[in-house]
Amino acid sequence: MEKLQVNRRLLPVKVHYFLYNGALAGVIAFISVYAKQLGISAEAIGVIFASVSSFTVVSRPLLGSLVDHFQKLKLVLVSLVLINFAADLGMNFIPQPASTSVDTVNNSLICHQNISYNIRFRTDICGWNTTFCDSDCIFSCRRCESNRTSCIDKSLTDRVSTSSNSELPSSESRNCIEQVLSGCNDSVMEHCSEWLKDSKEDGSESPLLQLCMMTLLTVVMYICMGSLASLSDAACFNALEDRPELYGKQRMWGTMGWGSFAFLAGYLNQLATGSSSKYNYSAGFYMSIVLFLLDLLVISKLKLENAKTSKHIFKDVGSLIIKPRIILFLLQVLSVGIFRGLSSYYVFWYLRTLNASQMVLGCASAVLCFLGELPFFFLSGWIITKIGHMNTFIVSYLSYGIKFLSYSYIINPWWSLLIEVLQGPCYGSLYAAMTSYAKIVSPEGTEATVQGIASGTLEGLGVAAGCLLGGYGFQNFGGRETFFWIGVIAFVLGIVNCAINIVLSYRRTDHKNEIPELKKSLNAQR
Repeated sequence: MEKLQVNRRLLPVKVHYFLYNGALAGVIAFISVYAKQLGISAEAIGVIFASVSSFTVVSRPLLGSLVDHFQKLKLVLVSLVLINFAADLGMNFIPQPASTSVDTVNNSLICHQNISYNIRFRTDICGWNTTFCDSDCIFSCRRCESNRTSCIDKSLTDRVSTSSNSELPSSESRNCIEQVLSGCNDSVMEHCSEWLKDSKEDGSESPLLQLCMMTLLTVVMYICMGSLASLSDAACFNALEDRPELYGKQRMWGTMGWGSFAFLAGYLNQLATGSSSKYNYSAGFYMSIVLFLLDLLVISKLKLENAKTSKHIFKDVGSLIIKPRIILFLLQVLSVGIFRGLSSYYVFWYLRTLNASQMVLGCASAVLCFLGELPFFFLSGWIITKIGHMNTFIVSYLSYGIKFLSYSYIINPWWSLLIEVLQGPCYGSLYAAMTSYAKIVSPEGTEATVQGIASGTLEGLGVAAGCLLGGYGFQNFGGRETFFWIGVIAFVLGIVNCAINIVLSYRRTDHKNEIPELKKSLNAQR
């Protein structure tokens, strides 16, 4: 039997993808729900992620051009991992907000003598085993202006409405509750029912300290993460030399790392949380720190050849991105990035509103990696050869459409395990098509710069727009309706791009000739 041959030159690349993506999984996979627990609203989260993603639009090609010019790829990789390490450590020490946040305050409407009262009691202190009359239990009490609309012959302890699924303590004496109501604020609350309804959603105000710390650390982390992604791809293609079709088989190890350690982080977080009412994410953060340190050792073992340098990087790249076919490519990358931003940062948020546990979130991450991205990264070379780069994008549009529409109808969060299988055609084969296309069409000496532009458009502009759209949609329409309409838009864009490709096919009978023709026209201008 022939021995299994392992390309030792590519082994450090595989291990780097595995460890680095595994380290990110301990933080990035849970960052939106972690921010939610810190009291940061969905709209604020959207603004934060949109802002930091926008920074990567500049940082990725900028660092890429510096690497192309100075040929210090390994040094830059090590520096970025160290900075990411520090940001991850700082993220773990963001203090929890005061206990008066929306997660620990239940807004309830009760009636007494045909008068309605809005009472906010602390769920972390006032529970079934404590008395409703405890002075620490009641956070605030105000009489509602309009009584008949929300209080019609209700008994003393009837609960008209609350902002959560929990009931008010029911074993309370009349004297006890009358004592509480007698201490209510004299000022009258207007539009009590509407205010109560609005409080069911996440609060629109975010705690200032947590918001500032989360924003600062997220900016640092995402600039490093974004630049590392494009530079790692440049290092991978450097090691592959003249065999870019093998990229997917290297990059799939990053998916394996993400899936493995996202599941492990979810399990460790669940153990660390125990019976506490608040989730503990420290275990995942510490796991990431260990993986970052191991990755530094692997990066030092990378064997990279100095690539040819371009004396006119910006001129060569500029002549590339004005090509109509490249403009269409970047627009496709941008639109898919919008869907990726929504999927990456708001699917877990949405699942938490369906009462998904840490285990469900960890399992969902594992499924999207091992049953979704992994096989499609492995088969990406074959898929691109068969249908072409642009048709791979169309498959991604349609897959995102099915994914978002499916989420808009589910009630049980465990259905997410089936839906996340679609992550393969949504992102796995698409990312391989994007990076290989960028590598093939880039003029010599500009590979890292062009990779930075492509990935910056996807993970920068695209994800930024997706975060803003998701934050606005979740805050104003809710997750279910937002996902429904995004799914419809994804289908429409898939159909539009299919029509565009059909029109372009009349000018080109064989899609395999597309890239050589483009490359030839670019070289003629140099």
